[in-house]
Amino acid sequence: MSNPGALFIIGSGPMMGSHIASLFASKTFTKIALFARSSSNLEQNVSFIKSTSPSVSIKTYLADVTDTPGLTTALHTAVSDLGPPEVVVFNAARINYGTLGSYSPEDIMIDFKIPNLGLYTTAVVLLPGLQKLAKEKPDSHPSLFVTSSLLIEKPYGPVFSLSMAKTAQASLVKLLAEENKDVVHVALVTAGGPISFEEKVNNPPKVAERFWELWEQKKGAWELEVKHGW
Repeated sequence: MSNPGALFIIGSGPMMGSHIASLFASKTFTKIALFARSSSNLEQNVSFIKSTSPSVSIKTYLADVTDTPGLTTALHTAVSDLGPPEVVVFNAARINYGTLGSYSPEDIMIDFKIPNLGLYTTAVVLLPGLQKLAKEKPDSHPSLFVTSSLLIEKPYGPVFSLSMAKTAQASLVKLLAEENKDVVHVALVTAGGPISFEEKVNNPPKVAERFWELWEQKKGAWELEVKHGW
């Protein structure tokens, strides 16, 4: 396989986003685009990735996934800077604790927009390039992967709003996978519990490995969902 295209991480934080990027950079990826709302998070992520892969080219972009025009501009800018991606990882979500009746309508809308509107915008902007890559380079692995959790099968009352939003996102992923069948590998990585560095199984480095395993899958053997730590 020739050198892969760029890796785009939408929602790059100190946990999953940075560790997925670090793992891919330690393998064969030489170009990475990181998107986040926090400039300090982006700076820390760059330092972390560079600590093990100093030669990788990293571009950072401030973007709020609920701001469709702003996210669209950031994604197009990244394509201009690094070229079209080969792998896109959507990792944005908000853990907003509360039960039925405790959320404001505004909170419900924000919790829905982050994983759903954000992913929808990302797909609208980047899927055409992934589809084009699949046609032009048959040995490439154009992919759109989404970080998810067991909430999509087992909603949890104390995160009522997030449970609804992640279930809707899982449906969106399935729709995108069906529309891009045998062209772009669209898939979920679902962790079986809260992700933290203290967890023996559901920790960022181990979950990140599942994204790499998905990317290595060959057409015809693509999985729609990989469960980790269930």
